[in-house]
Parts: sequence; C-alpha cells; structure tokens
Amino acid sequence: MIKCPYCGYEGEFTLLKTWKYRWWDVKMVRCPRCGGVFNYYYGISPKNRQILEFTIKIKPKR
Repeated sequence: MIKCPYCGYEGEFTLLKTWKYRWWDVKMVRCPRCGGVFNYYYGISPKNRQILEFTIKIKPKR
C-alpha cells in the first residue's frame, strides 16, 4: 500500500510515469488530497530476496 509522504493519505493515486531502475519498479505518483508528487520504489533485493519498498519526495506540494 502506497502512503503519501506529505499528508499520510492511503488510497488511489494518480500515476504519472513508471520505469525500471535495477531491480526496482518505480512509479511517479501524485496525491489527490494534497497534490504532492513523489516516487514509489518497490522491489525484491537480489541478496536476501527480501521485499523492499520506500518513497522519495520529488516536488513540494503547493
């Protein structure tokens, strides 16, 4: 489940772009509640096969 790093919203987000970075599946999404844009990274670590996920803020909300 994706959670907005700006306002904490959990739900449906507007998908802006997707791409692959090494073993990560990356989604650039926009929060419908606060308008914040961030990248959501999801992948399986090649070392220990552990599922990893995190978000990175890329644009401040307006």
